[in-house]
Amino acid sequence: MEELYTRLWETLHDGQPAVLLTVVARQGSTPRGIGSHQVVFADGTMAGTVGGGYQEYLAIQAGKQCLARKQSAFRRLILHPNDEEDINAACGGELTVFCQYLDPAQPGLLDVLAAIIQALHQKTASWLALDVSDEIHWAMALVREGQVQGCGQREALQGVSAAWCRQNVAGLAVDGQRRWYSEPLAYPGRVFIFGGGHVSQALVPVLDSIGFSCIVVDDRAEFADPALFPQAAAVYEADYEKLPDCIDVTPDDYVCIMTHGHVGDYDVQRQMLAIKPYYLGVIGSRRKLAFVKEKLLADGFSSAEIDACHAPIGLSISAVTPAEIAISIAAELIAIRAKREGREKSRYRKP
Repeated sequence: MEELYTRLWETLHDGQPAVLLTVVARQGSTPRGIGSHQVVFADGTMAGTVGGGYQEYLAIQAGKQCLARKQSAFRRLILHPNDEEDINAACGGELTVFCQYLDPAQPGLLDVLAAIIQALHQKTASWLALDVSDEIHWAMALVREGQVQGCGQREALQGVSAAWCRQNVAGLAVDGQRRWYSEPLAYPGRVFIFGGGHVSQALVPVLDSIGFSCIVVDDRAEFADPALFPQAAAVYEADYEKLPDCIDVTPDDYVCIMTHGHVGDYDVQRQMLAIKPYYLGVIGSRRKLAFVKEKLLADGFSSAEIDACHAPIGLSISAVTPAEIAISIAAELIAIRAKREGREKSRYRKP
């Protein structure tokens, strides 16, 4: 996504228009979901995808028409057999695509796109909001905590906030006389990994490749070595018994506990349960987990609080080696993130 918006910004900065295709609604089985994006450039090239196949061809043709007319428009792509717009697909669904004409001369547009790129790069919680009550004269905003940066019909952006975005399901919605589209662009993607052993060394590059930002913490200098984790955003040596303020885990973060011993796991989990991160996973055998649970119960944590942790960490795929365990943990984090972002489970089966 960051690459797509970067290319879009560069094109507009060079004075060339483009059309951003966005899947804003869907019904039934479709190859791509709400929030899928594709850009049609004036030179005929593309970036991104809204589904592939003939439905994408139709969307691209609509985008080219918008470029020629210098206007935005909605396009409905029907995947039902025997429909007048039938595209001979077996999915049996329907997509609504907003073909958004982007004029490089539009005031504030480049600034909004630059802010979107920054939010995606920094993985800060942010949303895209569009007022499409008038599809030609739309308003567009990047919404972050305490900040709304917009362009277009700015008066239409009144009332938009991070709280508003959280309360609205991704997609099209009607708010009085206004028609809105919103989607989450980025959720916080920090993963704190306590323990710098073999599993962590296998896990960090995998998580980095799928858009997570990793912070590794170990109480041993030889494992708190940045050279072991070139893809990590930060590496700290810290006492597990009393984690320093620089280890600023928040309720928005993900936490993976895999220290070198039972006591280390207990010390970290005790402190993390008090913070209540969005995800808390603990590696280890059921015997070790039972030992830690007993100590945590004695500390006053409830059984429900402890059982809410993902323990043993990772999806159950019979993983044995550090590399396999890393894959199982990454898969679990993908599933947690997808649910957090409201992405539906879907599988596109070719006929």
